[in-house]
Amino acid sequence: MPEIFEAAAQYDDWKGSAAADNDMDVSIQTLLAERGLKTDGEVVVGLTFYSGENYLSISAYLIQAANAEAAKTYLEAEAVPNVKKVDIENLSAEEFIRLFKRFSVALSWRGMNLVGKKLNTGE
Repeated sequence: MPEIFEAAAQYDDWKGSAAADNDMDVSIQTLLAERGLKTDGEVVVGLTFYSGENYLSISAYLIQAANAEAAKTYLEAEAVPNVKKVDIENLSAEEFIRLFKRFSVALSWRGMNLVGKKLNTGE
């Protein structure tokens, strides 16, 4: 059964966006390869991070492709692309965030729709 790739919580009180810069020295790609979760010829195309009460789930989504450009072409051509989902175990939230050079999350309270909106903060 296909799954929808998006962030969701039980009540979705807060919704938003996230952005991160890849760290070339200690990256998610390197971690996956070291753990045997990614092989040559696979490209990481997505990540999910879910934190709940005493529960943490981190998964990577990979596709067979020679490089990022080929992966993008494949994803654009398929209505429901075939991906390999791997769970990344024994990784804390802090360790996950440290796999990126910079990591940013913006959340807006339910119905406020602030994401992407210009705000005058007085600064």
